[in-house]
Amino acid sequence: MNYYNYFTEVEEHFVRRRGKHLLVSPMDWNLIAVWRDAGIPLQVTIRGIDIAMDSFFARRDRSNYKLNTLCYCHDSVMEEYARYQESRVGESPGEETAQSESGESGRSEILNFISQRINEIKTLSAKQYFCENAGGFHRALTRLEEIKQNLETGSRIDSEALDRDLGIVDEILMEELRPAISAQQTAEWEKEAKSELKVYKKKLPKETYERIHRNFTHSRIRQHFQIGELSIFHL
Repeated sequence: MNYYNYFTEVEEHFVRRRGKHLLVSPMDWNLIAVWRDAGIPLQVTIRGIDIAMDSFFARRDRSNYKLNTLCYCHDSVMEEYARYQESRVGESPGEETAQSESGESGRSEILNFISQRINEIKTLSAKQYFCENAGGFHRALTRLEEIKQNLETGSRIDSEALDRDLGIVDEILMEELRPAISAQQTAEWEKEAKSELKVYKKKLPKETYERIHRNFTHSRIRQHFQIGELSIFHL
């Protein structure tokens, strides 16, 4: 399975099983990101969703519930992942690693994507409220230039490794940008997050909820400073 398709495959499968053609919410996409970042293979996630959906449709009282979020499937996905890990004890990970590598397809698109992020960061670092030589911007730019150079000279692209590297750079940028947000704006975002994430707080483990909350805040920071997320999924 192509790494780029993880999100869309999960979304489309959940929509099919739910039986209503309503796409998942942005917050559900953050939950999918949590599963992906945890290293849960697509086929395991799909099995977990199937188990949860089979359980839901077997309920006699299901008409009293609205199945409008992937939160309902989280426990089943994590339980299925635990079984998957147990079944693979002692096996070599070589085959999975090899499958994560992609060929030339999309190389120029990825390079253009990274170049755009580099230009956005340079624009931000030049604005008055940022020090031109701010440490976070410098580290992010340096690392992105290295990644770009490696892509230009490398023979193959490991999509998962590349996305992990970009994720690290994204965290550096968030740490640099967060202090520039006013207390009033932060409070408004927190109020918005509590409203939009209410259902997630009730249904998800604390650690998972905090990851989604963090992703929500980061998306608001990016929108505020007009900078794109550093993830090849968003190509």
